[in-house]
Amino acid sequence: MQRTYPTAVTRDGAGDPDGAQREAVQWIVRTHRDIGGTVLLFLPLKSSLPRSGVLARLALRPGVVVAGSRGRIDGWNGGPVLAAWPTREKLAAIADDARTRALCVIPWNADEVSTWVLVARPVRLDGARDDGTRDASQVLDPVVVQGLTALSAMVNHANNLAGTLDHRDAVAVLKTLHAAGYPLPADEVYVWALSHDWNANGAERLRELTERIDSGRTVRSRGPSPLRADIIDLWRAATEQN
Repeated sequence: MQRTYPTAVTRDGAGDPDGAQREAVQWIVRTHRDIGGTVLLFLPLKSSLPRSGVLARLALRPGVVVAGSRGRIDGWNGGPVLAAWPTREKLAAIADDARTRALCVIPWNADEVSTWVLVARPVRLDGARDDGTRDASQVLDPVVVQGLTALSAMVNHANNLAGTLDHRDAVAVLKTLHAAGYPLPADEVYVWALSHDWNANGAERLRELTERIDSGRTVRSRGPSPLRADIIDLWRAATEQN
């Protein structure tokens, strides 16, 4: 999925909750003024909303929708989102939501938002500079990237790797790379998938499969491998041509 809308991230919400919330609300109000729509305040639970402070005041503004990440988001037709203290999975899901037109994140645990930061390259509201972290294509072996690129062309992304054939294809590609001795860092594979238009659910399933296969655990799939016997040689040759 293309993620071309404005994004921002605040300072650490655990270390400076008031400062982080002020940064987020100021950005979301400005952005709402520019792009319109309805503001969504996205929380772990509705009960997570502070009783006072800038988030509480934002929630009282006319038209602002407050939703917890564990339930359905009703009454929101789209617009800018302020996601406070999301997990990696919930952040990926709201970032993928077709109704999201801008996204500001207040992190609580940097590890939970690090993948999204790598993919989205948000504005840093705390004034910090981009640390220049390499993208996943630079971290992963080029042959692994060739395999993942081939997998992307094989699967139906609407199925999010839940279909039997898509699951078979993913297992075949990952097992082939693993058997050939290529490291498969699950988090980098996940970042790569999100950066190459995989939906959040599909990228998460790919990450889980990668983690299991890279650790040597047994992963079964139905049917024979769809890959030709010399596929690794072809992927290696393709990297030499680039």
